[in-house]
Amino acid sequence: MVGEKNYFKTFKKNIFCGFLPMHPISFRKKIFFQAIVLVMLFYPLQILSQTTYTSKIQWSSQLIYQENAFQENVWSGHQVPGEPDAFPPGGLHKNAFRLRSRADIGRFVVGFSRPQPITNVIIVENFLPGRIAQVKLIDEEGYSYVIYQSVASASADNFRTLVLAFPRTLYKVREVEVSLNTLAAPGNSQIDAIGICDCDDIGDIRAELRGANFNIHRQLTFVSAREKMSEQINSKYSETKPLVSHDGKTLYFSRMFYPGNTGGREDPQDIYYSNLINGTWSKAHNIGKPFNDAHSNGVCSVSPDGNSLLVINAYMPDGSILPGVSISRKTDEGWSVPEKVEIDDFYNFSEFQDFFLSPDGKVLIMALQRKDSRGDQDLYISFKKGYNHYSRPKNMGTTLNTSSAEFSPFISQDQTTLYFASEGHSGFGQSDIFFSYRLDSTWLNWSQPRNIGPAINTSSWDAYFSITNDGRYAYFVSSEGSRRDAESIYRIALLKDIHEAPGKVEIAFKGTVYDAQTRHPIQAMISLTGKSGDNLSRLIQADELTGSFQIGLAESGMYSLEVQTPGYIRFEDEFVVDIHAGKDIRREFFLQRISPGQVINIDHIQFEQGKADLLEVSIPYVQKLIRVMLDNPGLTIELAGHTDRLGNREANIRLSEERVLHIKEHLVAAGVDAWRVQTVGYGGSRPIAPSDSEQNRAINRRVEITITNIGMSR
Repeated sequence: MVGEKNYFKTFKKNIFCGFLPMHPISFRKKIFFQAIVLVMLFYPLQILSQTTYTSKIQWSSQLIYQENAFQENVWSGHQVPGEPDAFPPGGLHKNAFRLRSRADIGRFVVGFSRPQPITNVIIVENFLPGRIAQVKLIDEEGYSYVIYQSVASASADNFRTLVLAFPRTLYKVREVEVSLNTLAAPGNSQIDAIGICDCDDIGDIRAELRGANFNIHRQLTFVSAREKMSEQINSKYSETKPLVSHDGKTLYFSRMFYPGNTGGREDPQDIYYSNLINGTWSKAHNIGKPFNDAHSNGVCSVSPDGNSLLVINAYMPDGSILPGVSISRKTDEGWSVPEKVEIDDFYNFSEFQDFFLSPDGKVLIMALQRKDSRGDQDLYISFKKGYNHYSRPKNMGTTLNTSSAEFSPFISQDQTTLYFASEGHSGFGQSDIFFSYRLDSTWLNWSQPRNIGPAINTSSWDAYFSITNDGRYAYFVSSEGSRRDAESIYRIALLKDIHEAPGKVEIAFKGTVYDAQTRHPIQAMISLTGKSGDNLSRLIQADELTGSFQIGLAESGMYSLEVQTPGYIRFEDEFVVDIHAGKDIRREFFLQRISPGQVINIDHIQFEQGKADLLEVSIPYVQKLIRVMLDNPGLTIELAGHTDRLGNREANIRLSEERVLHIKEHLVAAGVDAWRVQTVGYGGSRPIAPSDSEQNRAINRRVEITITNIGMSR
């Protein structure tokens, strides 16, 4: 029988899991590179039922926030929304964001009218690229995700379009934050436009750059280097097939010819597991019966509820095994004896076999060698027909399969992306990891496979790629740097959520925003930033109807808070959080509406005695006024200076005029147009308190703001 022949061959090598340090054909095949094409990681494609693919870039629609822009309107974040319009690229242009000086730091946040899952961020750097320090995505709940971090440096190019690609987000992206840093590489670096896209082909992006190629650079978005798992997981023997349960608490993998295997060092492969305890994987344990025996054993996939394991081998009632695959289910007494999965017309000419069951259990993907294979193992697919019953395997086509081996399949959680290993597609070494997107509901039409890139693939043997359910990490196997081609388990961070998941947050910061005059709730943007080690940076929106918001806090320390909305004076504060106190923080915020004729007294502005020079203690309050003016570009004001009644009347008038002129100079230097600020000095002619004490005279020494207009700027 074919099955028996294949079965006995398995004792020579690590078989039923489809894993070897190298397939025999690899010893004859040498892969060299004269040029490495920059390939992209992970842009899973939505399942499309239509016959044509029409993915489009969604350009940002509004500026949410900016910090340290060169000016308020032109040369600012207000020029970023919309399609690229700073033409020609390669020079300074007023229709783009740039920092206040050539050596500076700053950032801006842009929003999108249609929040959506994405696989790409497109950043048009129209002048002096390379100074982007960080890029964040912000979802509809206000959670932020770092997708790009870099040490800013000068680029050889005058302009470029930076395309960041990553696994398709499980959330809808509402905003994108871009941070610039020109301190290490001074220059007037500019950003013209920001776009998001859920697309596969770079042609979809190029086609929308108004017919021009803005020097596209595609870049991987790993936030860290690949990490070899600790000795709790890896041994001096080979480990393979890492799979993390959907709750993230259990790591399953296999060890080859390990002394602790059921059959000792002659046992080709046993299943092991490790538990996640306080963020660290525990020492691995042999899973034991009913899975492990003297043959090759391995876990192929884990059900979403964690209650079923798909394992290699067809476990027979008499205790024997045959080529194939089985399912075990968790019971009150433990795992059940694996039950053979029936696959119509199942056979396999190869001594290797792999399986993966889709999250919904409807599709079974296999790596087999059959009559219609192209040469070695090919990828096949079967569809569920009934309980533990799947259809005859269909070859998944020549787009995926080559004359060499394709194996170790893994399907993404949304069932749109296939990851697999190949020795036939062009790669970096003996076996590389690739990914491809499903183009329709037949499961037989796939995009051209892409190499996952040098951050994961090496000149050695790389395979068995899987992604955790939360999308934080990818696990895989590599023989790089090992003795005797032994494989070890690695992981690499993918999208890094910089906040704890809601279930892990220890306390909540809860607030409500009101109009100070009407006491009615209002919508506002809340920015909360950790000041010790940048442990938190959040920008969320208060509810439009209730004015309420909530931010999870998982770190103690000093925080800086800003509450702002157009037409109101921004609220700013700092406070200390003690997570260990275990109490939620509740605050109410009353924002002052900006209206014509309104008079605002700037408290705490102090000058040197008898002079117009500001004391250092006054600078933060002048900066607050600057931010009010920058937040409201149509706002015009009158600055009125007042002194007490002591001294010469004319001298007091001149002093009060000089003082408000000095404040105006600060505003203009920060980018506020001079025409927006009128000044007048009243000396001591308009007291608001009697002059009978020093305390009252101090009250009379003041600067008042009168709002003269809140209309559109020129």
